[in-house]
Amino acid sequence: MRHGIVVSMVRESNVLIFSGLALVLFSSLAIPERVVRADAVVAAVQSPEMPSVDALLEAKLVDLADRPVSLRGLSGKVVVVVHQDRHSSEQNPALKERLSALLLRYPTDLRIVALADVGGYDFWPAKGYVKDALKSLDSGGGALVACDWKGAVRKAYQLKQKHSTVFVLSKVLGLVSLTRGQLSMVETEQVAQRVEAELAK
Repeated sequence: MRHGIVVSMVRESNVLIFSGLALVLFSSLAIPERVVRADAVVAAVQSPEMPSVDALLEAKLVDLADRPVSLRGLSGKVVVVVHQDRHSSEQNPALKERLSALLLRYPTDLRIVALADVGGYDFWPAKGYVKDALKSLDSGGGALVACDWKGAVRKAYQLKQKHSTVFVLSKVLGLVSLTRGQLSMVETEQVAQRVEAELAK
C-alpha cells in the first residue's frame, strides 16, 4: 500500500479504505455509546483565539520503535495531525477520505501525522501489548505514526476524551485550524479547504 494513516489500539483495529489509502485508527475495546458533536475552530490566519502551537511541537512523542519524533522537523510541509484515543476511531470518516485524496495529490508537500494518545497505557504489561499491536501494522509511505505515552498533547490543549482532534499546520508550522469531535459536512469541507489552501501557498 502506497500511503497509510495508521494508528491502532490493543488487540484489534478498524480499517477504512478511502481512495486507496488505509486509515487504521484506534479501535475501542468498548464502542462509544454516543458520538459527540464537534467543537470546531477554523481560522484563516494565526489569531488570538487560536491556541499556541508550541505545546504540540514540543510534545515528547515517539515512533513505533521508540525513537523521538520531532514535528518541528516537518517545516516546509503542510502538516495535519490527527489526534485520537481508543474511543474516537469512527469519527470524521468524510474528513479522512478528503485527507486521503489530498495526500495522493500532494505526496511531497503534505504530511499526515497519526498521533496516538496512549497515555493510559504507559505501564507494563499494557504498554507492551499496545506496542505489539502498533508494530504489527504497516504505516505505508505517506504517514508518520507517533505515540504520546504521557498524554502531553491532550493535557496541554485540554482535549476531551472520546474526541478526535485535528490540527492543521502551515508550511511554517503555524496553527491555522483546530477541530474537535464529530464534524458536520460543512465543517469537514472547511477543514479540507483550509488544508488545500495551505498546500497552494
